[in-house]
Amino acid sequence: MNPKILVIGGLAAGPAAAAKAKRTNSEAEVTLFEQGEHVSYGICEIPYFIGGVTPNKSDIEPFSAQKLEQTRGFKVKTLHRVEKLDSTKRLVVVRDLWKDKLHEFKYTKLVLATGSSPRRLGIAGENARNLFFINKLDEAYALKKFIDEEQPKRAVVVGGGYIGLEMVDTLVSLGLKTTLVHRSAFPLSSLEDSARKFVLSQLTKNGVQFEPNQTVLQFVVDASGKISKVVTNRSSFETGLVIVCIGVAPNTELACHAKLRLGTHTGVLTDQHQKTSNDAIYAAGDCCELKNSVNNKWMYLPLATYAARQGVVAGMNAAGGRAAFKGAIRAVAVKVFDGEVAHVGLSLKEALESGFSADTDEISSSTKISFYPGSSPLSIRLIFEKRSHRLLGANVWGGSGSVARANVLSSAIQHKLTLEQVAELDLIYAPQFSPLWDPILTAAKQARKQ
Repeated sequence: MNPKILVIGGLAAGPAAAAKAKRTNSEAEVTLFEQGEHVSYGICEIPYFIGGVTPNKSDIEPFSAQKLEQTRGFKVKTLHRVEKLDSTKRLVVVRDLWKDKLHEFKYTKLVLATGSSPRRLGIAGENARNLFFINKLDEAYALKKFIDEEQPKRAVVVGGGYIGLEMVDTLVSLGLKTTLVHRSAFPLSSLEDSARKFVLSQLTKNGVQFEPNQTVLQFVVDASGKISKVVTNRSSFETGLVIVCIGVAPNTELACHAKLRLGTHTGVLTDQHQKTSNDAIYAAGDCCELKNSVNNKWMYLPLATYAARQGVVAGMNAAGGRAAFKGAIRAVAVKVFDGEVAHVGLSLKEALESGFSADTDEISSSTKISFYPGSSPLSIRLIFEKRSHRLLGANVWGGSGSVARANVLSSAIQHKLTLEQVAELDLIYAPQFSPLWDPILTAAKQARKQ
């Protein structure tokens, strides 16, 4: 009898799991359920679609349900919401939202890829028609339509994380007077202070009104159903548009139905084969926690790169394969106007809390040889263990070329290189790409002297 593999969730992890399951066992009956209308699209691309950098819908929605079925060989059921998971009977209850009917589907193996939902402020007015969360494609289309048709002049973005900064960049590019309200003194709380100050300088240089150490207390909604004013603990701001970007939480309602083990970040816990505490159920993507391979601790890092990799592992193993996802070090970056900011590995705070005898050192350099046209400042802060000199983390910020350096440092961290080994890397020198001594080599050599 052919195995029946069900996949719940159609964003990044789900389609990756379903496709890999079908490739691993072509005889398997693989079905993917997605409660929305769209599948396999990119959330990270949404700010650039709204800003017109990628104006075509096909750029952010490369696969329709029909195309996935035709090219990957598994069944795709959009507008089908899984409402109950019975792990004892190995079945799910699914509501067909087209017809408003319930159906039962049995499974041999199941992959949970239920993703995440945006965190809410929990105050009145969050359902106003000019407030948006950047978490799904329908929301992106609605936001773009609102901006195009109503042409607001002012915007307030709540939350200075990666998505918040991308949306600030987008809104300024569209000509909106933009205010960023953030709960701490600088944006991007996971970065070291030097990098955070660079981000703030990029915001103020480009006309963004940054409001630190503030909590939103109230949305004032006018007669048209739109928020006209955002009230915080310290001030208030007139606005025609509000975007809330205060993070996401894993969707684990079905996991709780199945009594799966959850972690301290409320995400599903899996082994390195993406198997949950139930032998017939795998999980992948934003609904999961993952192991930080630097300190071997669980973390919650909802990124498409990890979701897709976990999905491939989960799908292969659900179909009888033997793949492993051995964790991640954290590798993230953001463009802030004409600046690049990247964070790889641990922060100094995380390193110290993990028991490392850690220290940090910073250098300033340039993206290219200084006299070459287009050269711009670049800074690197390394976090390392004092005893072993092992590289634990890094922040890189500056002009174009910063993220490329962070990728090199990410590989060094993943392979547990020491400062001495990083300083001996054979890196390219050409005036149009780098100074004679690449900033990575300079940073490692200086940190080594400590």
